[in-house]
Amino acid sequence: MKVVTSEEMLSIEQRAIASGVPLGTLIERAGRALSDVVAKSEGPVLILAGPGNNGADGETAARLLAESGRDVTLYTFRRQPAAQVRTVQAENDPELAMLARILDSAAVIVDALLGTGQSRPVEGLLGGIVEAANAPSATRARVAADVPTGVNADTGAISGAAFRADITVAMGYAKVGDMVWPGAGYAGRVIVADLQLPAPDHVALLAPEPADIARLLPGRPRNSNKGTFGRTLVIGGSERFPGAPALTSLGALRIGTGLVQAAVPASIVPSVASHAMEVTFLPLPGEDGALTTDGLPALVDALAGAGAVAVGPGLSLTSATVSLVRDLLPHLSVRPALVDADGLNALARIEGWWRQMRLPVLTPHPGEMSRLTGLSIEAIQSDRLGVATKFAAEWGSVVVLKGAGSIVAASDGRAAVITTGGPNLATAGTGDVLSGIIGGLLAQGMDPWDAAVAGTYIHGAAGDRVAGALGSAGTLAGDLLPEIPVVRRNLQERERTTG
Repeated sequence: MKVVTSEEMLSIEQRAIASGVPLGTLIERAGRALSDVVAKSEGPVLILAGPGNNGADGETAARLLAESGRDVTLYTFRRQPAAQVRTVQAENDPELAMLARILDSAAVIVDALLGTGQSRPVEGLLGGIVEAANAPSATRARVAADVPTGVNADTGAISGAAFRADITVAMGYAKVGDMVWPGAGYAGRVIVADLQLPAPDHVALLAPEPADIARLLPGRPRNSNKGTFGRTLVIGGSERFPGAPALTSLGALRIGTGLVQAAVPASIVPSVASHAMEVTFLPLPGEDGALTTDGLPALVDALAGAGAVAVGPGLSLTSATVSLVRDLLPHLSVRPALVDADGLNALARIEGWWRQMRLPVLTPHPGEMSRLTGLSIEAIQSDRLGVATKFAAEWGSVVVLKGAGSIVAASDGRAAVITTGGPNLATAGTGDVLSGIIGGLLAQGMDPWDAAVAGTYIHGAAGDRVAGALGSAGTLAGDLLPEIPVVRRNLQERERTTG
């Protein structure tokens, strides 16, 4: 799915008009797409229409629904209605009393108030309209036209009141604000309406679908051995966090890497091995239960035989581990490297680390991203796409900004939003599994961008399978492990039957 900004969408529409498609035709197509979605429901319809083309889309949908015999009320804000539909103007309803009466009987509410052009906080009379439309009701369905009012179309940020849709009908192309959180949480299910528009010159964001991921995955020839599918080196672990390297190692094995070697403090090898019997070990000297620079020569030797390396899971953050990461940086160019968890926290303490080594993949959650960038978590979460793409370019890395709707950004400007995964993944250790999946794909020969996109998608899909069985709470990181190969198999079987 191609996802665009408001500026890109404007350019597409201008090209369509320049090619001979009247603006009125585009509005008619958009209104029909909106009315077609509403027509699948039953009961009275309330359409909220504001100024501009978004309001015109809503007004067109109101006319088409009324012509089909549907009970429709058009409620306008700063708009002189033209459609032959029962209409109430918000300017004549300053206390919103008439709106309240209409809402009492409405089965469907359509938000066509602002669309992609909104930039200021939704407040005052308009904010009151949105808040009234959001009032809880088990009998109402809420549909947004293009982008829910109050959602920034370019960032997904929320300012003031914002319409909470069950479905958003994106006109022509999905908008960034529909797909990136927090806006995605207001957009609900996104349906892209085909308005027969030109292809975009530039795409701000991709939303990979199952077929896209299936095409990225490496093959599994029958005449293979474990060396065919690479060796992943996992560097991390401490007496405080012995489970993390086990989860990362098993994640790499479950995605199909041939062999995993865990480089961990010697004191925790029995603990890690008790959970990951299939893993080989590089026991290293430790201090206070954590790795030190004394293990660097052995790590450099191990890197020479690795197909990929994952640094950080369970590493712990001591002065010794920070020194180890600093000394390890020049050697990571030997193999594709992923850095996560306390590996990232160590980087945050190393001035100008990105000038020493361009690390292929970084997988921060918002807290780690905050430490790496100096930005507040709030600033990061209000513009997840912008922050991820900015620092991917600065660091020369593929950045996986984890969280709801994880963003994968590359240094060349490519970006993807991952639509799999849910709140059940908000639990300790799931990020370690993700590191293993991506590291395992790197070891199998995938390039950093493909490995990060496919790995993050598969990780989320495995979480979705667990949530289907257990619900949105109670998932353990280890629950994901047996689902990883199932997701991979299903993706590849689907590609064989449909591709």
